[in-house]
Order: sequence, then structure tokens, then C-alpha cells
Amino acid sequence: MPKALVIDDDPATRPMFEESLKAAGGGSDFEFVFAKTETEALDALRAGDGLDIAIVAVDSGVIGGMALFQKLAAEDARLPRIALSGKPDLDQIRMALKDGASDFLVKPVAKDELAATLDRVYRVCERRRLSWKNETELSAIRREIEIAGEIQKRILPSRFPVTPGLDIFARTLPAHDMGGDFYDVFRLPDGGLGLVIADVSGKGVPAAFYMAVAHTLIQATARHAAAPGDCMRQVNQLLCRHDVQGMFVSVFYGVLDTKKWKLTFANAGHPPPLLMSPLGAGLDESQTEGLVIPLDGGAGTLLGIDEDQTYEEGFVDLDPGEGVYFYTDGLTEAFDSERNAFGEERLWGCLSMTASGSASDLAGAVTKAIADFVGDADQHDDITSLVIKRV
Repeated sequence: MPKALVIDDDPATRPMFEESLKAAGGGSDFEFVFAKTETEALDALRAGDGLDIAIVAVDSGVIGGMALFQKLAAEDARLPRIALSGKPDLDQIRMALKDGASDFLVKPVAKDELAATLDRVYRVCERRRLSWKNETELSAIRREIEIAGEIQKRILPSRFPVTPGLDIFARTLPAHDMGGDFYDVFRLPDGGLGLVIADVSGKGVPAAFYMAVAHTLIQATARHAAAPGDCMRQVNQLLCRHDVQGMFVSVFYGVLDTKKWKLTFANAGHPPPLLMSPLGAGLDESQTEGLVIPLDGGAGTLLGIDEDQTYEEGFVDLDPGEGVYFYTDGLTEAFDSERNAFGEERLWGCLSMTASGSASDLAGAVTKAIADFVGDADQHDDITSLVIKRV
């Protein structure tokens, strides 16, 4: 009989789960082990009692929430994890999926939803376990992952369109063989420059596949949809119509008019890039550091969730010496050994101190600051940046 470890300090969870499965007619299909603390959960996991699934309350501060969710993966990378939340928090669900959740449940769990979710995750993961038993197959999979990772790297541009007066630099540091981040810079039919940075939910092969699809759709659509907002709307509709469960992507897409030096943009749930004005770029003489301002306009929902979503646009004019720093959340969410995040304030401070440098200088300074901050701590998410600088 399959066994599920349920980790939640909420006393209402146990009777709710047992009643839900009983009402759905699946009470005999799973055996539950309940834990209310991190210690109980890890003891159960290390006892070697053949756990098949872990269900973790990711919004609980008592049991550690997302930190425990990540710790379970370190203890047993093959144990499928389902995220449990007390509310439909999209950001929380997105974080769980990025950290490898096989699925997610929101309390109160509907009577038939728990049994269906457990059955679906168990069947998928059981097939995966059977394939792992054959070492030859596992070696072949590893090789395929390596090849897929190489192909994915080649999707990212190694050269950028030559644009007089514009300095461009980009860098991605994947946390695993295959990442979910991507960037792109391409020439548009009207002579403008398309600028993209994006972050796909999840990890591994599914995220790599979704990344390739999203990248292709964005570039193809951008060449026909002149306005960034319309481009995001069309790509979102295409991704929603070919729905892949649990997959979505945050995207910031901008079009730079290099004649007027005006950047028009739309933001689909992505961290807003930062406008950098160095000393001498129209700042008050009393300024001792460059000015860093987030581009908060043009906000919209992640792509691949709501087919009817529309996307507003924002714009900014670039003066000589000014630049824009695009990045993914793996940068600000880089953690040190004590689980402290690098954060926005450190990023802003680093950019303000180096705002007068070249695009590569800016990217390099941030990369070094992150490396100094995290030390020997493991990298859990891709870190990607794209920098443009008017010179």
C-alpha cells in the first residue's frame, strides 16, 4: 500500500485528509503518516519505512514551510513532494513549483481532489522509479540531459546585434544541467531592438522544454506584434491554449527605439528591471552615488495562466550614460549558508556604486557581490542578468 507523509502543524489537516479520502472512496489506497514538526518529519523520512509521497504545508512558519520543503529534496531527491497551502497564493505556488513540487493542494481540499492528486503523482513517480532501477537506462537519461543542456545553452544568443551607442552584456549561471531562465536580444523589422528576460517555473527537462517553446513563441510573435503589450497578450494566449499543467513563465519584454532612445515595455509577472543613472547623467551634483530606479510600469500576470489577460505598457527614455539591468529572481533569492537572501537592497547598492561602468563591469560587479555573499552555500536557482547601457 502506498504511504504518504503529511507534514503540517494545523490540527485540522489530519481529519480533513482522512475524511476527504474516505468520502472519495479511496481510503484504502494510501496509508498516512502525519508529522507536526520538522524533527518528526525528518525522523519519519530517515526511518526507511518506504514513503512514496511527501505533502508539506509550505506556508507554515512552525514547521519551516519552504525551507523544510527544500530540505526534504536534499534528504531524498527521488521523493515526490506536493505543496500544501492554506490559501491560493500564486507567488507561493510558483516558488514551490520552482523548487520541484510535483503538484500542489490548497486547503480546504475538495473531497475528490486529494485522492486524484495523490493517485496522479504516485502513478507518474512510480513509473519514474521503475525506470531508475535499470542503471543502463539511467546512464542514457543522464547523457540525454547533458545533450539537452548543451542544446539549451545554444538557444541563448552568444552575439548581439551591433547597435551604435549601445553596450550589451548578458550572463546566466544555471543551478543545474538544465535551467529555466533565458534572455534574448534581437533586431525587429522596424529597426528596433527586442529585449527579453524570462524565468520558467520548475526545473529539469519539463522546464527546459517549456523554456524552448516560450522562447520561440516570444521571438516569432515579437516580429509581427510591434507593441510589447500585444506581443505578451498573444504569447500568453498560445501558451494557455497548449496548457502544460503546473508550467508558466515570467517575462519582461521591451522594445528599444535606438533613434529616440526610448524603451517601451510590458511585464508579465517578472521582477522589474532597474534603470541606472550614473554620476553626470543629469543627477544633482550633491549625489555621491548613481541612481537606481525600478521600472514598475507595464505590470501584468505570468504567461500561461489566464488566457484573457491583457498587458499594459510602460516606457522610459535613456539618456547618455544610463542603462537598464534586467535580472531573474534567482539573483535576489541567492542564499548564504544561514538562509539569508542577497535581496534587492544589496543589488541596488551594488549597481549604484558601479553605475558608471560598462555593461560587463556592472554584471561582473553583481556576480562578484553574490559570490562573496553566498560563500560556499549551494546554488538552488538559476541566476541570469542582461545589461544594456547607452554610451
